[in-house]
Amino acid sequence: MRLNEKEALRYLGFRGRPADPETVRAVREIGAALEKSLQPKCVSRRYAVRVSETAVELDGWRIESVKLARHLRGAEAAYLFAATLGVQADAMVRRYAVRGAAAGAVADAVCSALIEDYCDEMQARLAVEEARNGLFLRPRFSPGYGDFALESQREIFPRLACEKRIGVTLTDSLLMTPFKSVTAVIGVTASPDCAYNKCAACTNTACAFRAETEAPEKVRESAGAEGSGNETP
Repeated sequence: MRLNEKEALRYLGFRGRPADPETVRAVREIGAALEKSLQPKCVSRRYAVRVSETAVELDGWRIESVKLARHLRGAEAAYLFAATLGVQADAMVRRYAVRGAAAGAVADAVCSALIEDYCDEMQARLAVEEARNGLFLRPRFSPGYGDFALESQREIFPRLACEKRIGVTLTDSLLMTPFKSVTAVIGVTASPDCAYNKCAACTNTACAFRAETEAPEKVRESAGAEGSGNETP
């Protein structure tokens, strides 16, 4: 897990304009401290799936979501996935916030960037395993995106034993604790046309999968990283 400074600065609102030197220095210093201190964890489980026009069936669970069904079209399996930076991330964000609002905001942005990088790293490992069988992964798709109901968290958590295995719990309001945590569905497909790590470089702006993977960014910009319960992968 390594900090993507550009991503952290984007969380801080620097889109299309350079950050001031003081903010860049704070991101680097706080990022280095967090990288050394945090111990992220993840858990995933692979299931066969059936996909219709409006729903996905997985482990006896029927997920009514047109957008998720579209995202998983052609998939033969899917992973349920959860990851967290752990309780120490929340504690360190609070600690930096005591120093001042600016330091707290930087720490929060750094953690948001770190959990994304960690999710990417763990998904890359899954991709290596699937590649041995000639299969590919789709981008992550989290509860709270489009019509994939946030209430789906209640189905994901027991299947992955999130509390027992990675120490993440679900509140009555469907937020996760620790806060810097992510849940998602990851499709497995025989087609390389929409491999999870190609979207950033893809120039096909009309692609339905691009539309789904860009939706989380719109959520981040309007709601402050609360797409998948807490964080937006």
